[in-house]
Amino acid sequence: MDKGRLFRIICGVMIALIAGILVVMFVSDDAVTAEYSTDLSKDYADTSSWMEHLSDDIYVSQITLPGTHGSGARNVVLGYSKRCQNTSISEQLEDGYRFLDLRVAIEETEDGDKLRLVNDSVDCHASGGIFSNYLYFDDTVEDIYKFLQQHPTETIILSVNIEDSDYPIKDIQKLLLTQIKSNKDYWYTDNQIPTLGDVRGRIILATRFNDEAASEITGLNLIWNQQDNRVAVDIPYELYVNSDYRFWVQDRYNYSVEDKYEAVVDGLENCEADENTLFINFVSTSGDGKIGHPYGYAQVLNGFLMEYELKSETSYGIVVVDFGTADLARHIYYSNF
Repeated sequence: MDKGRLFRIICGVMIALIAGILVVMFVSDDAVTAEYSTDLSKDYADTSSWMEHLSDDIYVSQITLPGTHGSGARNVVLGYSKRCQNTSISEQLEDGYRFLDLRVAIEETEDGDKLRLVNDSVDCHASGGIFSNYLYFDDTVEDIYKFLQQHPTETIILSVNIEDSDYPIKDIQKLLLTQIKSNKDYWYTDNQIPTLGDVRGRIILATRFNDEAASEITGLNLIWNQQDNRVAVDIPYELYVNSDYRFWVQDRYNYSVEDKYEAVVDGLENCEADENTLFINFVSTSGDGKIGHPYGYAQVLNGFLMEYELKSETSYGIVVVDFGTADLARHIYYSNF
């Protein structure tokens, strides 16, 4: 065999190996998804418009809301440890989820600075291709606008967190405000809990950062301390008090599956959610090891949650999951009825 041909064969093998490694990095092992069933005979079984069956007078904080964690983290590098969902934002909304968790950073483009979605240290992409475009905030909210146009009885809490240490918060905030101000009819930006009637067909802005731009446009300002401990504490949720309302948060994202489930159940059984109190209960975890596997943990935790008997006509606050399905959303929001 001549040296030139041998060199080409070796190069081909190396390229194939690198491509294979990149695919493994990019794709999570979610080929098999556990199946659960819910009663589809209910009037409110249609996950795309279940909120139409609720009273206008109820406060949003009194509604049990299914939510997704790392909502944009569907197509990401290091998918084994960084991927949190296997459906798009549009699909999550159609599946009944009404709380979205978006993390943003600035991307410099030829057309100016834009907000791209990220998850910790990795970027969110628009599709599953290794070299696909980033998933941008403006494109994501356009999908939310379309959903609300088609389902005007619904509302969505959009939690925005900044995960970008290269730019000042105020620069990122200004890009967010540009989107909001240009589509202001779609947004509720007061820092107080609204009734459902006040926000049907609109996005409730929730921010997890200080108002560095002095805009006085923060929406629900939900800033809480990192709950990154690995050793379980007696009371897993923490209370934060704003001027017009208060909110509880359970977000022990470094707990083992066993400790996390106990924390979730503790939150469900002791939830305080009323017209002046939000309760945010994260079911998601990255585990207590060095390398997390959200999909594997979610399969266990979501299964436990599906088996947990949620009482009817009971508010459990916002229940936030990884790898949410329509049946899981139904199981959560059925407790409102």
